Amino acid sequence: MILVVDDDSSVRATIARALAELGYTVREAADGPTALELVRERAPSLIILDYVMPGMDGSEVAREVAAIDPELPIIFSTGHAALRALRAAAGDEVRVLEKPFTLDELDELLRERLAERRRARPA
Repeated sequence: MILVVDDDSSVRATIARALAELGYTVREAADGPTALELVRERAPSLIILDYVMPGMDGSEVAREVAAIDPELPIIFSTGHAALRALRAAAGDEVRVLEKPFTLDELDELLRERLAERRRARPA
């Protein structure tokens, strides 16, 4: 299950539809606090997290998620204008889907991150 967190309902719905087309089960959250509730309720395999949101921004949500499950993969999604701020807050190793992105870009990054998580988990 993939959790999509974005305050823009049309962006969130578009990402959720794309993920469903790729065969993923999706849950959605419109803000950080709701996302954290969903993570505590049933941990997703991965989170796609908007960086720029009112209230809790993506970096704040990511810190809280890491306290719950430090191994939970997060892919940030953001527009070009916020990319520099995101890299400054989270470092160069952060995984980012820059809006707008293609279905192929989404699929490739998801597969990469999920494979990394599988390799990191002991058998």
